[in-house]
Amino acid sequence: MTRRTLMTAVLGFTALAAVGFSGPGVHAQSDVSGVWQLDLDTQTGEQTWTVIFQQNGSTLGGEIDMNDGEGTLPVEGSVEGNTIAFVFIVPDLDGDMPINLSGEVDGATITGDEGHFVWYGSGTWTGKKQ
Repeated sequence: MTRRTLMTAVLGFTALAAVGFSGPGVHAQSDVSGVWQLDLDTQTGEQTWTVIFQQNGSTLGGEIDMNDGEGTLPVEGSVEGNTIAFVFIVPDLDGDMPINLSGEVDGATITGDEGHFVWYGSGTWTGKKQ
């Protein structure tokens, strides 16, 4: 291998490595551990819920208080890059009802996707870290 061929190969590998490690597909993992206030804009009016997230890597756990006097419910979900998705089950006489929420994390805020909130109807939600 000539000196010029070797230099071209080294530079080509360096360029590929730089693109591979800093390209648009690489995202820092958000850390959402802590207490969050969730504000929901639903068909039945404004609701405020409190959730405590416990994150371990991409796995999300914790508990949520819907401020309905019924206590807290366990939360399970995941965080992939800046995307959060979690679910909790609301017990009901007609059968347990899952509430699935997802959104985008940006530091101490979450912009939630439209969701369905059981008897509150559907709407949008936001989260704010306390």
